This record gives sequence, C-alpha cells and structure tokens, in this order.
Amino acid sequence: MKSDIERKIFNSIKKAIQDYDMFKGVKRAVVAFSSGPDSVCLIHTLDKLYRNKIEFILVYINHGLRKKEYLKKEELLTRKYALKYKIDHKIIKLTIPRTKLGKEATARDMRYKALVKCMKQVKGQVIVLGHNLDDVVETFFMNVIRGSGGRGLRSIPAKRPPFIRPIIALKKGEIINYLKAKKLDYSKDETNRLLNFRRNLLRHKIIPQLLKINPDLHNVIKRTVEILKKDDEYLESQADKVFQRLAVRKFKQVSLDIKKLLKYNPAIQNRVVMKAIKVLLGSLDGFESKHIAQIIGLKNKENGKKISLPKKLYGQKEYERIIIGIAKPVRRIKVSVNAGQDFLIIGDNVIKFKTVAKFDLKARKKNCEVFNLNDLKPPLEIRSKKDGDFIETKIGRKKIKKIFQEHKLSMERRKETMILCDQKGILWVIGLARSSRAFIDKNTEKIMVVTFARSH
Repeated sequence: MKSDIERKIFNSIKKAIQDYDMFKGVKRAVVAFSSGPDSVCLIHTLDKLYRNKIEFILVYINHGLRKKEYLKKEELLTRKYALKYKIDHKIIKLTIPRTKLGKEATARDMRYKALVKCMKQVKGQVIVLGHNLDDVVETFFMNVIRGSGGRGLRSIPAKRPPFIRPIIALKKGEIINYLKAKKLDYSKDETNRLLNFRRNLLRHKIIPQLLKINPDLHNVIKRTVEILKKDDEYLESQADKVFQRLAVRKFKQVSLDIKKLLKYNPAIQNRVVMKAIKVLLGSLDGFESKHIAQIIGLKNKENGKKISLPKKLYGQKEYERIIIGIAKPVRRIKVSVNAGQDFLIIGDNVIKFKTVAKFDLKARKKNCEVFNLNDLKPPLEIRSKKDGDFIETKIGRKKIKKIFQEHKLSMERRKETMILCDQKGILWVIGLARSSRAFIDKNTEKIMVVTFARSH
C-alpha cells in the first residue's frame, strides 16, 4: 500500500508529464544525474513508471570544480544506480575555462551543451532534468535581483525541448522525505551551504524569512510564474509578427528599423530585441533587462555608436537602424599583387587581374575597374583602410571615411572594404570609388582590368 508521501510524489510527477506531453514519442532519454536527492528521486520514479517502455541513460557531468573526494563519491553513486536499474551510464569530464561570465555560469552553459551532444550521440529524444519547486522559487528571486525582466520571472519552464523537468512541482523537503522512506542513498553538495553564493544566501536566509510571512510562498510563486508565462507567451507571439515586419537578418547580424520599432509599445520593443538576440545566439542566457535597455537606447545616440554585450555580441547605431551582431575579430589586410598575377582570394572575396590591349568602357560593370598600366607605379597591394586615408578625385582629395558615409556603409562593411593601391596612392576603394588617375583612352596600349566578386 502506498504511503501519503509516495502518492504525493507519483501524482505530481504523472501530472507534470501528462500536462506537458513530456514523453510523447520518446523511446530513449538522457537523465542528467548529479547523484543528489533530485536526480536520485528522478531515476527511481521514472524506473517505476517507464521500465521496459523507455530506455534511460544516466549522464554524470564532472566539472572538476569541487574536491576530488566528493566527485569520486558522486561517480560511484552514478554507477551504483545505473547497475541498480540495469541502465547505461556515461561520465563526462569537463574543463571549465575562465570567462567573463564566471565559472558557475560557464560550467552551466558547458553542462547543457555536453548533455545535448550526448543526447544526439545516443539518438535520444529528450534530456530529463531534476529541477524542483524550490529551484523555481529561488530562480524567480534570482532573476528579480538580476533584473531579468518579465521573461526571467517565468523562472524555470517545465518543458523547453529537448529539456523536460518531471519533478518541477515538488518541494525539496518532499523529495528528501520520499528518499528517506525508500532508504535511497544520495550525495550532498557541500558548496550548497556556502553563503558567499547568492543562491545559497536566498535559500538559507532570505526565503525562510519570507516563508514566515507567507507559509504558502512556493505555491504563490508557482501560480505567479504560470500567469506570467501566459502573459509573456502572448506578448512574444505579437513580437514575433513585428520582428518579421521590421527585422533584416544578415550573416551574423540582425538589423532593426528604428522608426518602425518605436511605433510599438515598449513591451513589444523589448521582445523584438530579445528575439534578435535569440536568432543570433539560440538563447537569452547571460542577458538581463539592462542589456535590452542599452540596445534600445542606441536610438538616441550618434551614428556609429557601438556597445559591447555578453556572449561576444555588439549593438550599433547605423543611421536609421540598430544593428545587433556577433563581433568578428578585426583582421587587417595587406596583400602584395605580383606582376602577371591572375587572381587573389582574400577571405570570401575573389579579386581578378587581367592585362588586355583593348576594353569597351560601355560594357564595364560595377564590380570592375580599368587602369592604364603604364601610369601605375608598382608594386601594387590590396589592404584595409587606414586612419587618414584619402583618394584623389577630379575635384581634389576626398577622405575614405567620407566615401563610406556617402554610401551609408555599416561599420562591419567598412571593416571588410578593401583598397587597391600602387606606390603613388589609392587607385580604387573596391566597389565604391576610383581614383582620378590612370584612366584609359583609345591610345592606351596596356590596360589592367580588375574585377571583384564574393566567392559565395
């Protein structure tokens, strides 16, 4: 006969699985196993509910961030439970580098990526995580502190493919009581007691005080999260339609029309920007409301204003648009053009050279320029723009920066633009402007034809 705690545990898990269709069509699932109480409860109940129906694989991620004795114990427990339930297991060891995000956030990011990679390798359909209701409450308040906005206050979702969380509605205390009743061993993470971590301070000091004010705090936060989820889903659906109307997606960047964006309510503006970030990076991890405000704030900045964002993203004001893009390393180009050379390949660009005796100027295309070879002073080179660069025109010198402005080139395009020079100076700002010297006429005997194209 089932005890009250057993009925509570199984009813909650079955309801979550049913409400969110967690295992619909699933034949193989990766279970993220830490050997802590949540993951032990998870694999024990899943085995009871789905033995011989779904193949589970336990995956333990060793970040190497804690004492070896604890990590060794957790690995042993992983093997013990894999043997107990006669299922496969994997132990994945990660080396966490130093990043601007900090070790904890970096470890979390790498852990999720490792789980997804493992799921694909074993041809699984879902990754089962052991987050509980205490985690939902803690994450809710963590996101309030971070200023994560409405989306952050949705806390942890029960399902966000490929991740599912069957014990999301259970309190930690209920899980512990169940494990004690079933005499199931689990490990304890000693770092959970350290108050220098914000989450631990919330867990052990702040939330207990809030529970004194309202003992039903967990259910209150749960209902609040569900309301916010519905509100946010509606606003997001509206923002998706707006994004399709005013966003232009290019390679590694999204461009937003400022005037069109400002016609909408700030709630939609924020979500359109968030959509742009998600399109570029796949998620909003690492982004807070302050970053969204900084991006939208570019509308009042001068042309060319650029801001750095998390995850190597940048925001930039470019005339009547806000550009959100993935920062590329600045690559300075300087390539010599040898006599008789047929072509050069520089990055994604192909520049062809040909010497001819005659050329019909009427047939010249925009990606082509011709020069009187006898008027050039070799050697020639192709290079990036330098500060102070100018080109000689029929009405005098003109700065290359001015040419960029006249063509309304984005900052990224400016970096990519190449310049053809000889020893006298700039001959051609490739694709944009030609020097006023080395023109050809009907008497020109040697003509250098230069054409420019992208390789894809």
